[in-house]
Amino acid sequence: MGLGDVEGATVPKLTLLAPPRHGGAVTTRTFIPVRCHTSIGVLGAASVAAGLRVPGGVGEGIAQLPGSGDRVRVEHPTGFLEVDVRVDPGSAVVRRTAVVRTARKIFDGTVFPRAAGTAPTPAQLPGGTRDSAAR
Repeated sequence: MGLGDVEGATVPKLTLLAPPRHGGAVTTRTFIPVRCHTSIGVLGAASVAAGLRVPGGVGEGIAQLPGSGDRVRVEHPTGFLEVDVRVDPGSAVVRRTAVVRTARKIFDGTVFPRAAGTAPTPAQLPGGTRDSAAR
């Protein structure tokens, strides 16, 4: 990727936990690296959810976990992220985490694409080239 020597370039990501406020298991605030993240990263949410399911973890006494099932709802500043977590019963071994994503329809319409090979060349565009706006 052309990043050069990145061996010592790790950036710690800190997540604070608090009791849930909107029906989730826990409320979070994540700092990357010195500012508050607008939501939470997928890896961060999976890590938090897994940590909540491990017996004796740091979230014990803070989190409100559902009585059954693997799903953990992690609250963040712009909403929540649902994570499925599978832990071996009676141990601290996390076997699986999976993020549950949903999408909502934001547009409905019809697209009329050009026939293949009929797009105008840059010289045929208004101004003669794509770079004409930069002049």
